[in-house]
Amino acid sequence: MDYSKILTKYYGGHAWICGETYKSLRWLDETLAKPTEEELDLKYDDLQIVKMREERDKLLRDSDHCALPDFPQRDKWILYRQELRDFPSVWTPETPFPIKPE
Repeated sequence: MDYSKILTKYYGGHAWICGETYKSLRWLDETLAKPTEEELDLKYDDLQIVKMREERDKLLRDSDHCALPDFPQRDKWILYRQELRDFPSVWTPETPFPIKPE
């Protein structure tokens, strides 16, 4: 897990030195207790979801023109775009994004 990304996003205003593991994380801030490993794991999961949604949103934006009434194979693109909209409800980190029509 990349603790530096989590710490930067959620604890950027606090003092810490990040290592490769939770045990090597040195928490220097005296105004806030060091987050638990479980708390950081949950925040990591949140970051993964945000990253997935950003990619999904980009795929939707990139295919906006494919939903126009005169676009070739529009029906396939409409289905693909619906799969993208539904994707967050079935997503796990191992789940691939829907495949674009050809």
